[in-house]
Amino acid sequence: MNETAPIKVSIVEDDSTIRETLRSLFIFEEGVEAFTVHSTAEDALLRLRDNCPDVVIMDINLPGQSGIDCVRQMSQYCKRSQFLMYTVHDDDHRVFEALKAGANGYILKSSTPDEILAAVRELFEGGSPMSAHVARRVVNQFRPAAVEKTHGFTLLSDRENGVLELLAQGLLYKEIGDRLGITTGTVKQHIHRIYEKLHVQNRTEAVNRYFGR
Repeated sequence: MNETAPIKVSIVEDDSTIRETLRSLFIFEEGVEAFTVHSTAEDALLRLRDNCPDVVIMDINLPGQSGIDCVRQMSQYCKRSQFLMYTVHDDDHRVFEALKAGANGYILKSSTPDEILAAVRELFEGGSPMSAHVARRVVNQFRPAAVEKTHGFTLLSDRENGVLELLAQGLLYKEIGDRLGITTGTVKQHIHRIYEKLHVQNRTEAVNRYFGR
């Protein structure tokens, strides 16, 4: 007999069809328990205050308080609960607002039942499951800030990126030229174009602007 306690999952979803589909998924899955089901953030906050689940699957667009607000409040007293945002939205604003509020994972409603179950288990085990599109957005936030192509801006070329990276390391023009196999004059030309594209006046401004500092 398996004595391991099942993962207690609470569902906060206003769409009754989706809510019941999720509940049924956990009812028939070994090692997972459909703990509680809620149609509003207010109901979840009231009923779960003194009886926190292991995982909360949270919709974002709820009547009344949003799912993001619910996570922000619930995470204050359900400190061991893991929050999985479950939504149709994958825009940057909602993704990062949810993560800042305390969400530990973020998957889309287009996810398959197997993906949902895998996300719950991964979350419970300490992971941070994310749908592929969401993960890509998060990764992009940690890359050098892309420069807008509008209002006179344009992306730097690969060579200009290379020059700027070496510039950020504190290399002199001659050292950059030696590293890249180009003349000092060519390095100066690249840097001049970098300054123009980034609308900056010097090395410090260029490095800070490009890397989002």
